[in-house]
Amino acid sequence: MSRIMRRIMAAATLAAALGLAAGAQAQQRPDPASVTAAGDGPYVTRTAPRGWLARTVSPELTPVEQRIAPRGEVMVAAVGDIPAFTVPLRPRVQGQAPDTLPLDPGARLMVLADTHGEYEIVVEFLRRQGVIDANLRWAFGDGQMAVTGDIFDRGAHQLEILWLFYKLEAEAQAAGGALHVLLGNHDTMNLRGDLRYLHPRYPQTAGILGATSYTDLFTPESVLGDWLRSRPAVLKLGDLLLLHGGISPQVLDEKLTVADLNAGVLRALETPVARKDELDPVAALVTGSFGPLWFRGYFPDQARPDRPYMPRADVERSLEFYGVRRILVGHTTVDSVSPLYGGWVIAVQVYPEWDERAGRPRLEGALREGGRWFGANAQGERRMLVMDD
Repeated sequence: MSRIMRRIMAAATLAAALGLAAGAQAQQRPDPASVTAAGDGPYVTRTAPRGWLARTVSPELTPVEQRIAPRGEVMVAAVGDIPAFTVPLRPRVQGQAPDTLPLDPGARLMVLADTHGEYEIVVEFLRRQGVIDANLRWAFGDGQMAVTGDIFDRGAHQLEILWLFYKLEAEAQAAGGALHVLLGNHDTMNLRGDLRYLHPRYPQTAGILGATSYTDLFTPESVLGDWLRSRPAVLKLGDLLLLHGGISPQVLDEKLTVADLNAGVLRALETPVARKDELDPVAALVTGSFGPLWFRGYFPDQARPDRPYMPRADVERSLEFYGVRRILVGHTTVDSVSPLYGGWVIAVQVYPEWDERAGRPRLEGALREGGRWFGANAQGERRMLVMDD
């Protein structure tokens, strides 16, 4: 049986098991990630006075609870051909992760965008590009990887990606490398209660675990909710600016620094989307259509009267204001990783999906190695990017 047929049959199995409404299924892409009836989880929250409580949905679709010691670990179940893996739990994050870090221009850097729950495709990409090994362990040595947001929504295995990145962050650090996970618009939407784009299995999970909303599984008291709230939305890494959407002229006019942008996003995370009118002016700008999570002004085909194409002079102004050479963004889909404005901006968001005609996964990232930039794909291939400079 082909991989695609297994995916279709598995998706149908869980849909029947969970009793998903036809209307909810119609909102999904025609080729959703595979889903099995193997349950979901773990969702891990702190318990008083010490330790953790892990909650999962069993294969029988019932809630299961497990007490875990403060420095214990959780198991993330296998998905398809991807093996199960264990995740050592770490103490609660103390403060915000740095949003300005040095990086040698010659260091290896992989930039990936918008994984959107497509776990199997993401793992294939990371394996083929040598970022992880067959057992999902960090294999990139002292190299670094950045993920420019949007782990949540659309696909059926966002939780597995979150745990994988959480695990790899510690492994990368131990190897002398680094993994930088940034927040995108869909990640902040989920943390703020906007669940319009969730795969339908996740509201079902929330119901089985007794949560009013899926957002309630990612509170600051949870391992992943705490970790995500420590992530920046914008990262200045050496001579690069990494973020999900882009830097708009409106942000430049307000002279908002990297720290200002991240502080605005953090304040917004404390206010549900339903109460967005309560946001202060900076937080409202930062989380709006001209903020770093949503801006699409680098792409002519996205231009509208209220959101014009960004002039080259404003891109140059961005580089000068933030003191960087290039800006790397996700959010807006492109056919392949593409230099824009002569290479001042690199568009990274090639949506992860299965190419049924070719019978292979489709996903790309941007790789800087030896001072040169490449588009890297899920087949392990690399193509040099042509820049003006």
